[in-house]
Amino acid sequence: MASRLRHILKTKESAGSDDGETDRKSYGPLSNKDLEPTPPDERNWSPLYFFAFQFSIAFSPTTYNIGSSLFAIGLNYWTIIISAFVGTALCCAVLLFNSRGPTIYHIGFPVYVRASAGVYGARIAIFIRMIVAIFYMGTQTYYASRLLAVALRAVFGDSWVNIPNHLPASAGITSSNMLAFFLTWLFQFPTAWLHPKNAGPLFVVKSIFSPLSYFVTMIWALVKFKGVELELGTKTLSGGALGWGFMKSINTVVSGVIPPMVNIADLARYGNQPQDVAPLVAGLFISKPLVILIGLFTTAAGAKHFGVANWNLWDFYSLVLDHYWGPGTRTLVFLGAYIQAFATVCTNISSNAIPVGADLSGLFPKYFTIVRGQILCNLLIWAVVPWLLVNSAANFLTFLGSYLCFITPIVACMIVDYWIVRRGNLHILSLYRAESSSPYYYNHGFDPRALVAWISGIVLVISGIAGAIKPGTISQMAVNIYNCGFVLSFAAGASVYYIACKIFPPRIYPAGEHENETKSWEHMRLTEGFFLDDDILPEYIRERFIVSEGSSPTLVVQAGENVVEKV
Repeated sequence: MASRLRHILKTKESAGSDDGETDRKSYGPLSNKDLEPTPPDERNWSPLYFFAFQFSIAFSPTTYNIGSSLFAIGLNYWTIIISAFVGTALCCAVLLFNSRGPTIYHIGFPVYVRASAGVYGARIAIFIRMIVAIFYMGTQTYYASRLLAVALRAVFGDSWVNIPNHLPASAGITSSNMLAFFLTWLFQFPTAWLHPKNAGPLFVVKSIFSPLSYFVTMIWALVKFKGVELELGTKTLSGGALGWGFMKSINTVVSGVIPPMVNIADLARYGNQPQDVAPLVAGLFISKPLVILIGLFTTAAGAKHFGVANWNLWDFYSLVLDHYWGPGTRTLVFLGAYIQAFATVCTNISSNAIPVGADLSGLFPKYFTIVRGQILCNLLIWAVVPWLLVNSAANFLTFLGSYLCFITPIVACMIVDYWIVRRGNLHILSLYRAESSSPYYYNHGFDPRALVAWISGIVLVISGIAGAIKPGTISQMAVNIYNCGFVLSFAAGASVYYIACKIFPPRIYPAGEHENETKSWEHMRLTEGFFLDDDILPEYIRERFIVSEGSSPTLVVQAGENVVEKV
């Protein structure tokens, strides 16, 4: 019975398939179709899609809340504006460096991270990313549900407001908001069947409607409330406290982009060349500070008129409905709230559902495809209980910052590994081989260099989490270090990994006739990470080259109009 169930659950295109339903030659037990390099016919993400994806992803409640939330810790508007640009610039650099390898070799995060962490060590990084993404999936769904609740109130009025609450205060959510959460989840659930290769046009739509909604909301507030007063904070930092507050502000700005910085491989693999992916940097640098400023100005305008600074958009919309209950205002609020709910669902697809789908595929390649993983991710939302995570500005910032220290060293190792240690050279087949000849097998599948670097990046800042959640439990210096989590974790992880690789250089190529292959910059790019005599050579690579496979070991390679002989 158990074996029959395993057979039913096993993916038809996994390495372990024995049902004869596919004639695809398997890369091995660490692979399935979604883990293998993306074939040319599926590389359909254009530069426009990448720009729209990164431009639109900042138009979300998470980014909107950052600017207004930072007032709560005593920062003034100009400090927040500067930190928005500095933090975004750091994010852009990481995105650019972390997207090149996946674009050239067309592999997603679960496979790409094997190069630095090892074929088995990568599972640690994959598991951590998956857990983070599930939590983000839950909180983003909750944000979308709060916006949907406002939209429903704009339509049904008192009928929605007067829904009896049957939940205790300890639940952290009312019956009406729980209903809105369920409806949001119900609307979002079908998107689990959307494969990432087909998701590009969705972000073009979002990049049009979501910014329009934000701008209309801000302009309406500025006109209706006759400008802004930007001094919103109840306290003001100065001296050394201001400096540490500025670092916390940068950390918070970066934290909101941590998922895309880690996840970019899962989408970059669908580009054709690095130039296709480059526009995402421009999209982020334009949109991220812009949304923070919109949040600042909208919140400030509302505070001038209502006397309270709302740190999220749904509370602002609710106040507007409380004081301006007319058909025109209700229509505008409905459109604004509904569009933002839709936009937040789109963010969930790219930043959370797709990564979790890819991660489950990487952890259990025989049983999970990306789509299957996305379905499970949507089901796990309820277990997160997201409404308890984000019920205050302080908890919101703490939630963003706490996971950063676990993820950042992983990203640092990936960047150093590709750009410095391997000089852009990956052997694709070895990424799927748990055998000693693979350069990514290291010590029984684990790279101790990456493990030490990861731990080094964590220990610097992890002690500060307790002080951030419950002030006074540890020294202020530990909290300040925690507030510099991104910079310190990245620097520590990158430095330790680089030094470890200098002392104990890893093999670049598999043992055998190719182990002394040239290590010049991206030498393997021409063949997309394959040797032409590999036991598995994709047809699209074979068609690009003329391969002589007779008794002579000479391989005649035709690349465009250049003909090269390789011995």
